[in-house]
Amino acid sequence: METAFFERMTVGDLLLAMAHDGLTAEELTVRCLNRIERLNPLLHAVISVNPYAPEEARRVDRLRASGFPLGPLAGIPVLVKDNIDALGLPTTAGSEALRHVLPHRDAELVARLRRSGAIILGKTNLTEWAAYRSNDVPNGWSPVGGQTRNPYVLDRSPYGSSSGSAVAAAAGLAPVTIGTETFGSIVSPSGMNSVVGFKPSMGRVSRDGIVPISPFQDTAGPITRNVADAAAVFQVIATPRRAIRLETALLAGTRIGVWRGVRNSSAKHSDVNRVLAEATAMLHELGATTVEVDLTVPDTSEVLSYEFKVSINDYLGTVGGDGPHDLGDLIAFRSHPDERTSDLGLAKFEQAQDSDMARRPSDYLEERVQITEEIRGSIGRVFGRHRLDAIMSPTNGRAPEVSERDFAWLHSCSPAAVGGYPSIAVPAGYADSQLPLGVSFTGRRNRDEELLGLAYSFEQATQARKRPLYLPTLPA
Repeated sequence: METAFFERMTVGDLLLAMAHDGLTAEELTVRCLNRIERLNPLLHAVISVNPYAPEEARRVDRLRASGFPLGPLAGIPVLVKDNIDALGLPTTAGSEALRHVLPHRDAELVARLRRSGAIILGKTNLTEWAAYRSNDVPNGWSPVGGQTRNPYVLDRSPYGSSSGSAVAAAAGLAPVTIGTETFGSIVSPSGMNSVVGFKPSMGRVSRDGIVPISPFQDTAGPITRNVADAAAVFQVIATPRRAIRLETALLAGTRIGVWRGVRNSSAKHSDVNRVLAEATAMLHELGATTVEVDLTVPDTSEVLSYEFKVSINDYLGTVGGDGPHDLGDLIAFRSHPDERTSDLGLAKFEQAQDSDMARRPSDYLEERVQITEEIRGSIGRVFGRHRLDAIMSPTNGRAPEVSERDFAWLHSCSPAAVGGYPSIAVPAGYADSQLPLGVSFTGRRNRDEELLGLAYSFEQATQARKRPLYLPTLPA
């Protein structure tokens, strides 16, 4: 099967090909493993692969041939972020401290994927500790996996802690990947790598078996090359399971808020402004009404420090073996020969360890509840005042060079992340013809299925995504 055609196939196409056209799950799995072997030395998107994946795929093929009823993702290879537990593979969170620690069971979402017939192909790279070690850790870098590379322009940042999952999806290393988000880590790298990233409403996907940061903001979600695949995976990993309408006319008659997001330098965002204007014009063509809105961005740094300390101590307490048992052990861990690990520091770890809120948990809970209620009230008022169905905003700015620390950043993930609202990043255009730019749609809480439908309508109308070219750098 020709590679370009193969990469355009959706999960639905692959399932049909396995059911009727002679494609086997083993062939699909081996194809993905071969692609990882060929491209991962360039991209550093995958930390580990499951050596039993071909055998598991053959088991699916035997069941399919026997007429045994199969699950909705039977034979589909899936890569999961390496802060999610999967039996037989270490959960490293990108850290040498956990390199040899094996989980005792699958994370709940991984168990759901397996029950659906999906093949767990391996683990994806991430910003070490999901970017909760130090502000100085480069996006997409970990001492275990190295520096993840943006497949569109290799010297540009892949952005966000789920960078390995986004890059793996963009490069076709697997049809489906799973990322996690506390504060933009699904949608931001998805925008930067021209893929679809869906962050569900808080609570729709179990946090069980995921290396934690915050019980109020952590969630997992699919990162895929199209909305239909994200919807197919969400229906497997989410509770409760509800029907999703994917039709091209769902934006007709809707009201969409347009928010410019948070920017550190508006003068450097001309490409973002252009793509946002084009996306807004497309909404009008599709029959939607748009209205400019503004959203509040809360500060959660203090409560996150306390939540991380409590949550990581609980998680490490279940790991057992010779690995670290609490945050103090992580701070004390110093064994990797890469000098950069010591240069990057442990500022967030140390801030969490010294959190004043650990001595006054009642004050912490009061502050967290207040922050959550304020952001939900703010978003709710915007939705209600303008009778909105969703809010659209730019997902990301131009990808900086990997080594660049001072760049024109842009994000719009904060309100949905803190408030627990669903959000989805969809490819929308490019800067300099090669650097991906996305738009994100934020929907009403626990109306995830409606949001997926609206994003599908936009995606089908724009068809903005193009395949990566793996350019070493931008042409002069």
